Amino acid sequence: MEPIVILGAGLAGLSTAHFLNKPWRLIEKSDRVGGLIKTEVIQGCYFDPTGHWLHLRDPEIQALVNTLWLPEQMVRIQRKAGIFTRGVFTRFPYQVNTHGLPPEVVAENLTGYVEAVYGEKGRELREREPRNFEEFILRYMGEGFAKNFMVPYNQKLWTVHPRELSAAWVGRFVPRPNLKEVVDGALGAGSDAVGYNASFLYPREGGIESLARAMLSHLKGGQLSTHTEPTAIDWKARKVTLSDGSVQPYAGLVSSISLPGLVKLLAKGEAGVPDTVQDAAKQLRATTVTYVAVGAKGANRQPWHWIYLPEPEFHTYRIGSPSAVYAPLAPPDTSTFYVEYSHHGELSLASAEKYAVEDLVRSQMIHAADDVLFAQAREIPHAYVLYDDAYGPAKSEILRFLEHAGIQIAGRYGQWEYSSMEDAILAGRACARILNG
Repeated sequence: MEPIVILGAGLAGLSTAHFLNKPWRLIEKSDRVGGLIKTEVIQGCYFDPTGHWLHLRDPEIQALVNTLWLPEQMVRIQRKAGIFTRGVFTRFPYQVNTHGLPPEVVAENLTGYVEAVYGEKGRELREREPRNFEEFILRYMGEGFAKNFMVPYNQKLWTVHPRELSAAWVGRFVPRPNLKEVVDGALGAGSDAVGYNASFLYPREGGIESLARAMLSHLKGGQLSTHTEPTAIDWKARKVTLSDGSVQPYAGLVSSISLPGLVKLLAKGEAGVPDTVQDAAKQLRATTVTYVAVGAKGANRQPWHWIYLPEPEFHTYRIGSPSAVYAPLAPPDTSTFYVEYSHHGELSLASAEKYAVEDLVRSQMIHAADDVLFAQAREIPHAYVLYDDAYGPAKSEILRFLEHAGIQIAGRYGQWEYSSMEDAILAGRACARILNG
């Protein structure tokens, strides 16, 4: 019996293998499983590829994490996130924590909110669904919040103006405040418990990669091949050509590699793909994120787990601190940071390392550049999918073909979406259920 072939051994691929009741073969091009949740140790400091905090809402996944994969190993942490703007720190989310900002900024945010949600000025937007992300911001937060945080921050993160993005992705990721929350936040009575990530789980030992290792240790009924990647897929003959020269027939195929990358592999197979599908894949865009892992002398100067930086004098859009989140991730009297930059290939690793030190000092996260022990940059490809005008039609074109070809997709890369770690696990489960029949 031919196996189910799974491309990519990140959370989506591992989850697919876990839930399958048929033979499987898991193909991973790197040296170990985990995908984006690989933990690196630098001079005794643990770094994940930026913040990987686990949010669980599905009962079955909760039970698997807490009783099978990492029993009694998860620590629950209450978020301490902030915004650094106008030279001061405020709590996150910005839209319900403006107390402490200059009075004119607070007033602009408040009046803009009231006009948008209740006033005549916002009536047009209230009478229809937002056509893009900028309209979403203006509809639910108003011009003040848009100008002072939401637009400049998101333009840094996504690399394009919010009006170039749809609002299809926002869901639980962008809180929509009510009037009481906005007023309370302006008066200093705001909450930092708003949003899907107000608290999260993190492994007690080994960084976030320990989750992937635990999932692997409980897999049964299949074979893992590392240092191996597909070079072509023939969807009609149902076979994958691999980098070692072998050909693997399959009873079913699940891909968690990037959606455009999957189309390229299919185009290299004997069966090929229609030009319309190849053209659609070329229209899918995503940012590259360079993150700089930084170690610094001394304990954390600030209490924040991560901060957002909307203003243009900072190259970074976000700085996180693993040592502030969970002290065992760094040696005593050492603070650690990941400093993030979104781009499309134009930022060199050396430039990112230079900017990271400057941004850490300017944002008051460290005292001085001399405190830095190391700064090492890494790149994450396809980090944030761009939900632009081409996204919906192009992805639909590809999905129609994949359904015809009998290929399942899972995970943030495979489904070409903005989603969480648990979403990847759930997507793998969904693929396995389909294939189990």
